Amino acid sequence: MKKMFVLCFLIYVFSLYSNTVDLTISGAKNVRMPLSIIVLDSGNQELLDVAATIKKDLQFTDQFKVAIQSIPIETTKKKLFNDIKKMCLAGTPLVVCLNICDKKNIEWRMYDTMQGTLIAGKKYKKQGKVARGWAHAIADEVFTVLTSKKGFFSSRIAYCKEVTLKDRKKTRNIYIADFDGTNQELLVDNLGIMVAPRWNVDKKNPGIFYSEYTDRNVRLMSVDMKKNKKIASSLDGVNMLASCSPDGNAVIYSASKGKGNCQLYYHTKDAVRQFTCNNGNNVPAVFIDNNQVCFCSDAQTGSPQIYIGNLQTGHVKRITKGGYCTSPSYCPINNSISYHQKINNIMQIVIYDCSAKTHRQITKGDENNHESSWSPCGNYLLFAQEKNGKSRLALFNLTANISKFITSTDDHCSYPHWSPNYRYFPVVV
Repeated sequence: MKKMFVLCFLIYVFSLYSNTVDLTISGAKNVRMPLSIIVLDSGNQELLDVAATIKKDLQFTDQFKVAIQSIPIETTKKKLFNDIKKMCLAGTPLVVCLNICDKKNIEWRMYDTMQGTLIAGKKYKKQGKVARGWAHAIADEVFTVLTSKKGFFSSRIAYCKEVTLKDRKKTRNIYIADFDGTNQELLVDNLGIMVAPRWNVDKKNPGIFYSEYTDRNVRLMSVDMKKNKKIASSLDGVNMLASCSPDGNAVIYSASKGKGNCQLYYHTKDAVRQFTCNNGNNVPAVFIDNNQVCFCSDAQTGSPQIYIGNLQTGHVKRITKGGYCTSPSYCPINNSISYHQKINNIMQIVIYDCSAKTHRQITKGDENNHESSWSPCGNYLLFAQEKNGKSRLALFNLTANISKFITSTDDHCSYPHWSPNYRYFPVVV
């Protein structure tokens, strides 16, 4: 009932204040919803910083136009509600009020400005010591109320960045950053070459699998946010591209065992078994659910294709019919698989709808696109875009049908992977 009221109210307000429409995407006008954040203590810098991050998060989606106001802590409730109602006349239909409850909690409340009534609110218990993480979590909650969709601001991305050493040799280090590429942090740094970072699904202990080149093999490693590293698999040959099952009880990865071609190996707490057994290369695998995986193999056609396999029955089904197809990534929110297909000699992103069994090409430019990874909300794809020797990370907004770069032209970045929303915001310590 509340959502229906908000929708009707917004239609009313936008009909009165059409001058708030200020965004043009792909030739069509898109409305940015005006929203105000009121900080109920103008002297609290921590709360002001939280508000600034929430504003940045919401505006990143291109769906909201956010303003921040702060008022003295001694402001009466009567004056606050009178000020909220006045915002309706200024074309702002919704207000989010922020206040500090105590040292451990921040409270947010959302009001409609026409009636001055409460729409939603929650007391957020601070998780971790990073104020930016608290703000992202609150932004997720507010975003869900506004759109009925899952937020993604509490997630982070991992990727490789090329670094030039003192002897002018190049190597790759592993970094993590916020969803929009800001607040970059170095996670793994040594003289070797690291590739293909993949987040785990442990909600309490965020960590990353990655592959490291050694003199003997390419071994699979794991690292936590404290930079503690462990060898996950060091079989002969190649060990890489680990993926965790949704329940966290299994890992599947690709390994050659020194035999030349790569097969998929399925690890549980009790056993290790080989899933594929053919004459081709089988990489990488991503879980669809706890029993099914999606992977790439060139065993049947000599050219890589995308397959779905059942770990329990061993049944395998090919979902692509030709071309050169690689790097599948699965999204449980929309039950879709993104992958890369060479079209007119350019690697493009294609989405396969698992329910409708249809394929849809997403990118159409002359740049090569690699290693797409879904946002936790299912509305964005993160990928590496390569052109003229440059490789930058970009986000494709599937709602607005636009993309934007999130790394600098000076950085050569590759192998991006998007994390889930963790309970504790992942930061390097």
